[in-house]
Amino acid sequence: MENLIEPNIHPVLVHFAYALTVTGAISMLIVSFAPAGGWRDTLKVAADWMLGLGAAAIILTIAAGFQAYYSVNHDGPSHAAMTVHRNWAVPTGAVILVLAIWRWTKRDDRPSILFSLFLLLAAISLSVTAWRGGNLVYGHGLGVSRMPMVTGEGHDHEHAPGQGHGDESEGEKHEGGHDHEGTDDHEHDGDAAALQTDESSAATSVAAFDADNYPSTPEAVVNAYAAALRAKDEAAVRALLSPNVIIAEGGGAERSLNEYARHHMPADMAFTAAVDFTLKKRDVIDGDDLATVISESQIHGSYKGETIHSRMMETMVLGRENDRWRIIHIHWSSAPITGDHEH
Repeated sequence: MENLIEPNIHPVLVHFAYALTVTGAISMLIVSFAPAGGWRDTLKVAADWMLGLGAAAIILTIAAGFQAYYSVNHDGPSHAAMTVHRNWAVPTGAVILVLAIWRWTKRDDRPSILFSLFLLLAAISLSVTAWRGGNLVYGHGLGVSRMPMVTGEGHDHEHAPGQGHGDESEGEKHEGGHDHEGTDDHEHDGDAAALQTDESSAATSVAAFDADNYPSTPEAVVNAYAAALRAKDEAAVRALLSPNVIIAEGGGAERSLNEYARHHMPADMAFTAAVDFTLKKRDVIDGDDLATVISESQIHGSYKGETIHSRMMETMVLGRENDRWRIIHIHWSSAPITGDHEH
């Protein structure tokens, strides 16, 4: 029952508040201009009831909105957007409530044109409020769960970590990659050659790790992870990732190893095994218990009938767990390589 309405009943109530109030306001305006008798009298009664019920729904909607404001997970930009939405909703709701109470006390009389115009302005303000609320969901993704993803052959998420030269890079659609700003392949030929040599030694055997063969440095862990993906060795991938790893790709995130294994891991393995990665540059920021490995690479090949020609950026954060470096965060992004960026 607790998951029946998730995460908040506000989106349900807001539809009643908006539909009843706006329809009531339009009906009230028609009644103000229409001649007495017949359908006008019937519409007047209906408009009064719609406005009254709309005002009641607004009270419940605002209450649920405050509960959502203080409970829904959000970041800085979405918090600012929520605040603007709230600042529109509260005064607009208050005005409609006052107008509804006033009208209810005068419901035997024909609504004046001035009253109907005020109510129409309030309905327009409510429309702006509703638009801003919709932007919170569709623009900022507040209060929504990620769409379920199909694994295996049905997985249409065409992105995966890089592999070929020990780098994991990933993008949303592998036509894409990372905007290349001034990084020149010719400046890093020496780095790439050294890193490729290092990766080739790290990729020898990752099927099982013990005290003797577990990678000893953050960069070696990154290389071994790439080799494990290419070999589709899930046991090795699991050994190198922290159970609470956060993997960000394609605008979303998987927040545990098990979630990643259920969703993107099979597709990442398939993609990595199908294309070639060329590592262009790598930076390692090493600390006592925390390290960051930032890799830039290019991807070439074919996957699911599409030609892949993209630039990839990857950031991996590693932490010491039980005297072993494990990956605790991965972020992949990509952008297509165009003629201007070709090396």
